[in-house]
Amino acid sequence: MDSLIAIPSAYLAGSIPFAYLAGRLFAHKDLRTAGTGSLGTHNVFHEVGRAAGVAVFFLDCAKMGLTLLVLRIVGASLWVQSLAALAVIAGHNWSVFTRFKGGRGMTVTLIGFAILLPWETLVVLTVLAFGLATRTIAMYCAFSLVLWPLLAVLRGEPAPLIFFAFGASLNCFARRLQGSPEVAPVPPSEARLSDVLFNRLILDREFTPAWLETDDSR
Repeated sequence: MDSLIAIPSAYLAGSIPFAYLAGRLFAHKDLRTAGTGSLGTHNVFHEVGRAAGVAVFFLDCAKMGLTLLVLRIVGASLWVQSLAALAVIAGHNWSVFTRFKGGRGMTVTLIGFAILLPWETLVVLTVLAFGLATRTIAMYCAFSLVLWPLLAVLRGEPAPLIFFAFGASLNCFARRLQGSPEVAPVPPSEARLSDVLFNRLILDREFTPAWLETDDSR
């Protein structure tokens, strides 16, 4: 009964499209078709502004944080907490309010890991910090999504938390794989599938052919 209430509610909480609302209210833009095409913090920073980006970051954090806080207050089991956390990520990535478009899920995923798997997250934060310092954060986010579940297994975490770790990573990789073809510079049919997949999964962007980059620089 707890899961029948908690999981749909968590999905709806995750679906609240704060990035989309910020784009509409403050920049009169639909972020699904602007910038990276993602309804996430990074796109808000670039397309709307720093203040809006900071606000959206904390609001997205709250979607996961408040959901897990409420579940812990009512004494929900680890399985219910883990499944609800996955539902928040799924809602953020595929929001029912924006025709199942959403963000990449890293913000809500980070908060979920920080609450449910804090020791593993401390290790991952060093990896993400290095990515920020070297301006290759997208690539190190991909590496972190692989590292989190591996660390959970190595530390012998309970089964619900290991399930969450793998499920959260798969959620984020699935959203990356989906990409944002609406803002692609060329149709994917004009690029090799391997190039499109590498750019989406590892670099978290749409593929741009070398000839187009050369033309844009002229």
